[in-house]
Amino acid sequence: MPNTFQRVQHDLTTSLATAYTCPGSTTAIVIGFRITNIDGTNSVNVEATVGASGSGKYYIAPNTPLPAGSSLSAMDGGEKLVLEETEIIQLKASVASDASAQISILEIS
Repeated sequence: MPNTFQRVQHDLTTSLATAYTCPGSTTAIVIGFRITNIDGTNSVNVEATVGASGSGKYYIAPNTPLPAGSSLSAMDGGEKLVLEETEIIQLKASVASDASAQISILEIS
């Protein structure tokens, strides 16, 4: 079973969009997850969900305020998030182009 590290970068928009999809025959472990407000003036609310495509979503960060120039660590204190094949991480922001995300993932296939 090979292990592959992946880094996902995603610019948030005002629609819930898929930032990462766990490939088939793979288990993914999210080992880092940071969302940053890249607007130097305005606050933005961000939302992060995980779940199977087309079914229920589970919130990692529900409508969370992020002050200008700040970051949110969605995986804090050594926490890990395990995704099974085809599960997805989706992100959105209250204002387009005001937030970006960096997600570090270990894929095991």
